[in-house]
Amino acid sequence: MATVTTRTDDQTKTEAEKIADEIGITLSAAMNIFLKRFIAEKGFPFDVVVSKTSSVPVIDADELNKIVKKAVAGASDSEEQQFTYLDPITKQMTTMKGVF
Repeated sequence: MATVTTRTDDQTKTEAEKIADEIGITLSAAMNIFLKRFIAEKGFPFDVVVSKTSSVPVIDADELNKIVKKAVAGASDSEEQQFTYLDPITKQMTTMKGVF
């Protein structure tokens, strides 16, 4: 298994770890989801555009849930893990198992 090292500011890492923890995954699993979707999409798994109101792309909760579900469904070659999240449609806690 390979190791990827990235540099980010402390606040970004802390906020990302908090969100990952809230949905029940590690930051490493979140990064693996991103990388697998990046490969599958042959680019970013979300639109990266210049916004007139903000220079930071924003993904709403529904879009994030779609991305995570798609990533879990398309993941392979890793250890099986699970995470629980609040489904925005049913408003129920949902546990997903998959490889990240």
